[in-house]
Amino acid sequence: MKTYRVRYETRLFRDKEGVETVSAQGKGQAMLAAQARLHPNERADEPYFHFEPLTIRALDAPGTFEVAYRTKVEEEVAGEIEVAAEDADKAAAKARFAVHQELIPPKCFRALEVVEVA
Repeated sequence: MKTYRVRYETRLFRDKEGVETVSAQGKGQAMLAAQARLHPNERADEPYFHFEPLTIRALDAPGTFEVAYRTKVEEEVAGEIEVAAEDADKAAAKARFAVHQELIPPKCFRALEVVEVA
């Protein structure tokens, strides 16, 4: 088997936890307001799959809530990885599985360049 260096671009999820202070009419609206701050591109009127409110606590000021959360935030990632493969096409596929270690890797992985190293 030959060794290939694969330069790639992709998107990965990063875990994020924290606390947001928001103004809302109730606990449900407070959760949606905190979610909208962290995931502005998602629908603001329904729960987002990766957003998990841990606690929603009313503060002393009327209509103000503190929302503790756990979520996943998508990030653009680029890099290089070396893999052993029979040819360049298989090297790109192996690189995809090495970067995305999920059972079914997403289609956002793009091999920009595949170069034989050894």
